[in-house]
Order: sequence, then structure tokens, then C-alpha cells
Amino acid sequence: MNRTLLQLAGLFSTLSLSAFGGGKVVLPSMHQAACGEYHWMSSQEFVDLFSISMAAPGPSMMVVTLVGLKACLPYGTAAAILGALVATVAMFLPSSVLVYFAGDWWDHWKESPWRHSVMDAILPVSTGLILAATWIIAKTSIHSVPTAVMGVIALLLMLFTKINPVLMMGAAGLISWAFL
Repeated sequence: MNRTLLQLAGLFSTLSLSAFGGGKVVLPSMHQAACGEYHWMSSQEFVDLFSISMAAPGPSMMVVTLVGLKACLPYGTAAAILGALVATVAMFLPSSVLVYFAGDWWDHWKESPWRHSVMDAILPVSTGLILAATWIIAKTSIHSVPTAVMGVIALLLMLFTKINPVLMMGAAGLISWAFL
């Protein structure tokens, strides 16, 4: 169990410091580590945890807590709770400390061309990482023609309407339950 806790702390503290553009940009790395490198769960379980975290109220990166919980679950309930706590603190503490100390320095360079170049470089990288996360979730979730159709409809609704995604997930769940 101690090894798993150290792996969680190392993984999520590293991801914390590389999450430029938001937490979702680290989903591909989180998936690769949790499902491939450490074998804490299958790809389907990862997608299920991600879906739960997106549907639940609160921060969208609650998936971190759920991954920590799942990674330590084989060691018992108390260990699973500790794993969830370690993963959550490791994900949010390093970047919070960095932002606290670097915020004033970053604001000092507000008009610098160097700062604008850094921001311009981070944007396409973040976009690519978000697309990679989308691909991981899609290739695990879309496994038949009906699920592909539901995915395309959800994408179009998100792009062209203001329907709450939670309502779309609820509707998709009902359709799956009734017809699939």
C-alpha cells in the first residue's frame, strides 16, 4: 500500500505542475499511468470514473480523487480513503503553491513580449492535450453504431445549443438503458 501511495503522490504532483490550460489536459497522462504503467484499473473503469466525476457537482477534476480511491481499494476502505486524499492533495497543492508564489512575478511581466510568446505557445499545446483526452474517452466509450450516433448528437448539441451537459448525459443514460 505504501508503494501505491507514493506512486499516487508522485504521479499527481507531477501532473499538477504540468496542467497548463486546465486539469483536463493531463487526462491522457493520467489514463496512461493509471491503466498502463501502474495497472490500477482498466480503460473502461477510467472512463467510468471520469464520467462520474463530470456528472457529480463540484470540481471537474474530481476524477483525481476517484483514481486515488480505486488505486488503493484493494487494500481496504481506510486505505482507499487515504489514497483518495493523497491523490487530491498531490494534484492541487503543488500547482496552488506555484501560483501563489509566481503570480506576482507573472503579473510583473504583463506587457512583456516574452510573456505573450509563452502564452501563445501554451494555447495550442493545451488544445492538443484536451483533444487527446477526448480521443481516449471516445475510443473507450464509443463501441457501436448507436453509441457513435449518440456521441455525434451530443457533440452537435454542445457546439450549437446551451443545453446543460448533465441533462445530455442523463438522456444518454436513459436511452442506453431503454434500447441498448
